[in-house]
Amino acid sequence: MNIHAFSATKSHHISVQGNMEFQSDRDMLFDELKPGKYMEVEITFFDARILPSDTIIYLKTFIETQKNIKVRINVFHRYLGSYLFRLGILCHILQQNTIEYREARKIKAIALGGSAGSLDKIMTIIAKLPHKEISVFIVQHILEQEPNYLGEILQRNTKFSIVPVVDKIHVRAGCVYIAPPGHHMRVEHGRIRLTTEAKINFARPSIQVTFESLTHEYKNGLIAVMLCGYGEDGAATFPLLKQSGAITIIEDPHDCEAKDLLLNAWKTGVIDYKFPLPELASYLARVIEPETQKIDDLDLKRFFDRINDHYGYDYRHYNPQSAARRIARVMSDNHIYSFRRFEELALQDRDLFENLFLECSINVTEFFRNPLTFKFIREKVLTYLDSFPHVKIWSAGCSTGQEAVTLAILLDELGILHKSQIYASDINPYVVEEAQNAIYSEGMIESSRNNYIQSGGAQKFEDYFQIKHGYAQVKPHIKEKILYFQHSLLNKGVFNEFHLILCRNVLIYFDDSLQNSVIDLFFRSLDTNGFLVLGESESIASYPIGLQIYDKANKVFKKII
Repeated sequence: MNIHAFSATKSHHISVQGNMEFQSDRDMLFDELKPGKYMEVEITFFDARILPSDTIIYLKTFIETQKNIKVRINVFHRYLGSYLFRLGILCHILQQNTIEYREARKIKAIALGGSAGSLDKIMTIIAKLPHKEISVFIVQHILEQEPNYLGEILQRNTKFSIVPVVDKIHVRAGCVYIAPPGHHMRVEHGRIRLTTEAKINFARPSIQVTFESLTHEYKNGLIAVMLCGYGEDGAATFPLLKQSGAITIIEDPHDCEAKDLLLNAWKTGVIDYKFPLPELASYLARVIEPETQKIDDLDLKRFFDRINDHYGYDYRHYNPQSAARRIARVMSDNHIYSFRRFEELALQDRDLFENLFLECSINVTEFFRNPLTFKFIREKVLTYLDSFPHVKIWSAGCSTGQEAVTLAILLDELGILHKSQIYASDINPYVVEEAQNAIYSEGMIESSRNNYIQSGGAQKFEDYFQIKHGYAQVKPHIKEKILYFQHSLLNKGVFNEFHLILCRNVLIYFDDSLQNSVIDLFFRSLDTNGFLVLGESESIASYPIGLQIYDKANKVFKKII
């Protein structure tokens, strides 16, 4: 893992690359976050999908105790962003965007501005842009007496037409326009105007001149991108761009030696996204993709067959309507409007597949959810299991761990936690890591207190947590009795004999064939006289002989043979 930091006068920027699994990496971050040195701190997590518990606690404590320091946290992965948000840590998700579907298809122009070190960046971006009905404008600081060969180079790597720029030329979609040396380039009423008036910000062509004119010409149909360079040319236009509804992007300063342009633009406080170059190029390619396509059952079957072959995740028995809705949501989030294109990208880009994986992994849970069911488990199931010398429980589809913690609290209050072991599993490795952290927001504890009371709890619910600085951490004697691990219910192998299995509101996302397979797995995983608890919304068409209904209202079954 790498941690890079650079500082302006009163601000400190920290970039974290890697997953922070090593203590030495976390110590480096903690050292960079020592209070009292800067008025503003910005932290960007490039790779992490989840953070270890000590990092979460350090960030939460730093934010809560250093009220005089302005802290901005950026993340590139949606799961980490939602996790931090649930814990009350505000952050900006850079990889996601806030453009609605209808707006994404109105992009009419892209403007690229840069100076020293920007040539290769421009070439990379143009080469990756799909040829669509948009106009591209490029302003690069170059010496007036030097010829500009950029257009000739670009034409070899793009289907866009590279149009030689002359005064009063009409702007056409599908073309690239490069500001010529020694001239300012404006766009006015569909034409390009070239002037040789005085330099602006020591530059001619000036990024500021072009960006200002494009703001008036295209308004919210414009994407403005700042790349590497020295000076401040163009930075002052970003508030105007933002006011007009344009999308504003800068390349991440860590990509560049010449980073003044980027830092000055970032200081305006109105930048929508800050991307490393590969992600920047990918974003632009996605956001201008206009096609739409309905997902039919045959397409879905083919796609899931290929996903299973390529990644080893089997969605072939998921409810097709539910699966199609979730795919459509991921496509929209990433501004991909052709299912065929999405299919190919998902098989090439593991990050995109991961977005789909997380979307299909349903994680709706809370402590003592459906409290009357837990009251029944407390009074009728666990009291019966108290007669066993050792109690083994499986929480299947445990999500972020609230159900497993709930069970441990019940066992503790009945005096049988010491002889019990809870196994908690989920197909999603990130929710498993989150559950292992055993950290929740203080608000979640407060909102679950009534559930706890309705379940028959007679203690203080908050006494099971260490509450400090707005977070609540499960106390060790509860946490240590829960073993979390990643597991797919499609795995038909039995790994233990359990006295109680809970799998609530998971089967509703499976078709009948997969439901039957999972019920059979649970049956074979239960000890004789063991119990199975399903969710309130679930009904199963058939179940094995030897599994009988124990309580219909609470969806509790008992294995009798």
